[in-house]
Amino acid sequence: WREENLTLLPISINESRHHLKNDNHINELKEIISAYNADANLIELEMTESTVVEDIKRAKNAAESVKKLGFIVSMDDFGAGYSSLNSLKELSIDVLKIDADFFRGVDSVERGMLIVSEVIDLAKKLDMKIVAEGIESKEQVDFLTQQECDLIQGYYYAKPMSIDEFEEKYKEI
Repeated sequence: WREENLTLLPISINESRHHLKNDNHINELKEIISAYNADANLIELEMTESTVVEDIKRAKNAAESVKKLGFIVSMDDFGAGYSSLNSLKELSIDVLKIDADFFRGVDSVERGMLIVSEVIDLAKKLDMKIVAEGIESKEQVDFLTQQECDLIQGYYYAKPMSIDEFEEKYKEI
């Protein structure tokens, strides 16, 4: 897209437990951005909440290291497992991705929305952007817009698509 003078869009890459345990991973990331002349500030590295909780010290060191390189750091699937507010205290996270499970299930909608509202408020106070994952209805979009959620993703907007479909749809931006 850079060669075609198109607007570059940020992308997210999942960081696995393996990545966090690999002592050479930071050097590998440096090599990749250098080899492809990539803008690190357009690349978001996602750590799942469960990975962070599993080894908070390693996750904290990794987050600090990649942020120094200019990458954006996010915590994915927040609230999916054993949520630890301590991880929000310890890690320098740029983006908090609220797990889709908060938006599913008829029996717990009211409680889920109350929790989502408070998580959004807390994340904003911690200067984090918020992404709501797995959004499928206009009612959910309206609620999240009212709560000033930064980004909303899910089937409501688009289903997974091939690279060709993505480029056809988004090169127009």
